[in-house]
Amino acid sequence: MAFVRSLRRCGEKVPDIFMQFGLEQQFRFVSHPGVFAVSKILEMRTISQMRANFTEENIEKIKGFDPDLARKAQIAYDNKLPVNFQQLELIEDILPRLLEEKTQLSAARTEVAKLPVGGPYELPKSADVSACRPIPGQKDIQGTLLELPEAKYPGMAAKVVPAIQQSQAIAAGGTAAIKK
Repeated sequence: MAFVRSLRRCGEKVPDIFMQFGLEQQFRFVSHPGVFAVSKILEMRTISQMRANFTEENIEKIKGFDPDLARKAQIAYDNKLPVNFQQLELIEDILPRLLEEKTQLSAARTEVAKLPVGGPYELPKSADVSACRPIPGQKDIQGTLLELPEAKYPGMAAKVVPAIQQSQAIAAGGTAAIKK
């Protein structure tokens, strides 16, 4: 009986969600669940990264402060690459990977657009995303927050990563052995 009721609800309009952020200064609004899900994903810095496309005006403004950074921004603009400022610092070194990532994401978008409405919504097996970073389960630091510090200060990531893993274990409710 419950299964029949749930099937009937699948055809109905998705209800809006009444959201509230903050404790002391409360902010309330009504939103669609899809908007809520996307905004939560964007807030999770380990899942997604904000990237921006540069314009000629942006590059001209940067030239007044840092000509070297403006040159790197011009590289991103010429290749039509969305980058964040950490990637911008290393763009000369990681440009081949970013270009490969761009082509792989473009191909994956066209594959996903071909999926039938109603699912199943899974990444097609033919989609290659090996150059995309960061991705879940990756074993290197490419595309992560540790990429720039490791390039500027080699060996730093090896010192920082155990402390991060220990703090994550404690935050998850576990106990971590403290190394002396």
